[in-house]
Amino acid sequence: MKFPTVAGFKGINNRLDPTQMGLQWQLQADNSLCDDAGFLVRRPGATAVLANSADLYGTPEGRLWIVTTDGRLQEVGADGVAHERASGFYGAPFAWTTLGYATFALSETAAWAIYPDRVTAWGIPALSAPTIRLAAGSFAPGTYLAACSLVAPDGRLGGCSGVASMALNGQGVTITSAPVAGYTTRLYLSEPDGATLYSAGLLPPSGSVTLAALPTLGARLTTQNRYPPPLGGRIAAQGNRICVAIWEPEHDRSVLYWSQPDAPHWFALDTDYQLVAGQVMLLASVGLTLLIGTDRAIYIDSPGAPRQTIAAFGALPDTLARIGPDKIAFWSERGLCVFPPLELPTDAALVPDNRRVTTGAMLDHAGSSYYVTVQRGPSQPRNRPPYLPLPITVQEANA
Repeated sequence: MKFPTVAGFKGINNRLDPTQMGLQWQLQADNSLCDDAGFLVRRPGATAVLANSADLYGTPEGRLWIVTTDGRLQEVGADGVAHERASGFYGAPFAWTTLGYATFALSETAAWAIYPDRVTAWGIPALSAPTIRLAAGSFAPGTYLAACSLVAPDGRLGGCSGVASMALNGQGVTITSAPVAGYTTRLYLSEPDGATLYSAGLLPPSGSVTLAALPTLGARLTTQNRYPPPLGGRIAAQGNRICVAIWEPEHDRSVLYWSQPDAPHWFALDTDYQLVAGQVMLLASVGLTLLIGTDRAIYIDSPGAPRQTIAAFGALPDTLARIGPDKIAFWSERGLCVFPPLELPTDAALVPDNRRVTTGAMLDHAGSSYYVTVQRGPSQPRNRPPYLPLPITVQEANA
């Protein structure tokens, strides 16, 4: 009687835990082990999943963005197939966040906005004051104001950081603003001796226009002192705004800037900001509450309420993980933290030996959820505030 020859092992019923079988049937089972019960299980260890990837981000809705080393942005769908969304997506690694249906990526050198129908630069440069020269014309006597802002191809308006003025008495004007590649330039003018500027049309591609009289004015300028997001920070959405945290090492502080409501590409850098001591390591939003974790303390910021300190120890960077829509987990100087409310599940049993380079994620396995942190590099000592001794005063006793 002849028996068939088994040339390779392809799995049984496409399962990781097949029916128990003897070792005489196991000719080849790559990345598999036979456990003590005689079952074939997946071998623990690293498995290569993606090649040539420089950064990746999973959105709360389940989308996966992958940035390749050659600057291509890919979206991986539920079927596991990658679809290229953009090229020239340089600047990785990024800090990521989502606001509504849009995803935002920020690095030291670039800022990107990913919408369902397009991938574009997140911010729009703010233009300084244009140059005004006298020309032949018949403007009514008075002092006129002029400003310019950029218009992106998708219709978003940029801000202006300067306004020019000139007194006219029956002359015309030539207004010049250097063109910016990829954008058109909108001109704004005021009425004679007016303080408000209104749209006066688009500048030609040359960036210069001569006006003999005041043209018909349109919508009011509302983007004065509105800037693109500052580069090189950590980001998080809070309600209908985005917060960017920028560390200023020379002052040992971080500055938190907020975008305008429903306008994530406009930042009032001169007025809408907060200062916090130390370097921000973690930004995360839970509902309308923003969690701010620095290298020495943890705060919460809620609309209409002052910033509140909830912990006197620091958070570790890149360790944020979400436990459903209303709860987050992260690693700190005292181990695992869960918020809200702030809880320390490992504090009673663990004194962590934290390292310089950290990351964290949630792992779902065998019906349970685990928080996993991976750290490497030298030990990270706890960043304690400097000790300031109480002042000593000398008082002379009365004779």
